[in-house]
Amino acid sequence: MNDMTAPALAIDTAATAIDPQQKFCADDWDASRFDVQHWLGRAAWRTLKDTNYGISPGVGVTHRAVHEDKLVNQIYKLDIATFLTAERISYTGIAKLMQHAPDEASQIFLATQVVDESRHYEVFCQRLAQFGVSPEQRDQLMEDMTTKELRAFYDLICEQVDKGDFAAAMMAHNIVLEGMAYPVYRYESAYWSVFDPSLTQLIRGAFADEVHHVRFGEAIISRYTRLGDESRNRMIKLAHEFHQLMTAVFESSIAHYIHLYQLVTDQYMDEVGDIEIFQGRKMRDVSEKDQAYILMEQIQQEHATRMQRIGL
Repeated sequence: MNDMTAPALAIDTAATAIDPQQKFCADDWDASRFDVQHWLGRAAWRTLKDTNYGISPGVGVTHRAVHEDKLVNQIYKLDIATFLTAERISYTGIAKLMQHAPDEASQIFLATQVVDESRHYEVFCQRLAQFGVSPEQRDQLMEDMTTKELRAFYDLICEQVDKGDFAAAMMAHNIVLEGMAYPVYRYESAYWSVFDPSLTQLIRGAFADEVHHVRFGEAIISRYTRLGDESRNRMIKLAHEFHQLMTAVFESSIAHYIHLYQLVTDQYMDEVGDIEIFQGRKMRDVSEKDQAYILMEQIQQEHATRMQRIGL
């Protein structure tokens, strides 16, 4: 190449100045909120700074009951195993979904989500290992906690990914599954705050990521619901099907959990009674029945609000 042709290949940055956030084509949503740089600032440098497997030094001492009381110990392990079932569905499903993403910005975000979900899976596995649970025992716990209702729920999520239906899979993963976690994660992080502050920190760290994933899901699905009646009706039908399964999962799993939690709470009421299990309501003042009712109501409200927000 001679000197006369070289300048023709140079880019005049002054003449072609663009918004620095427009490195990808992201249509009508702000890709800079979901790129790797944002992920580094949000997670690696902020929520995970100075932690080891998601736990800060000196976060708090684990209550002796978690180690010594067989009921508390078993509920603790089953609880983490349930988190793990959802995280495994998430990181395997989102990894497959990357190839079906419609644009670069979505692919990049999904790459960061895979890291998030994989990290959640790892830290919960690590916590079980610290309590002497082998990988084989962990897998068995996960199998034991997967009810037929939860299996049907997970199967419908996986079906959307396997079909390569990006919009439907986003609805399944980032709107329904992760949106459903909001009230449950708030409850769980409060419940374990006295028994094991470390587990509470892990749950809150995962929750912070899920909120970010849901925001992306809302941005993406809102685009599809504006495309026209056919796309919107498909999303409405799928959302209704997931809502029915979501309710069945709660009734078969979470309500049973709360009964077990209550057995522990009654035994340790002097220590856990002042936990604000729901906003403005302490553990000692909320019956087992009311806890189940409030949680279900919150899940339904979160779902309805999210459906309205994305135009469904």
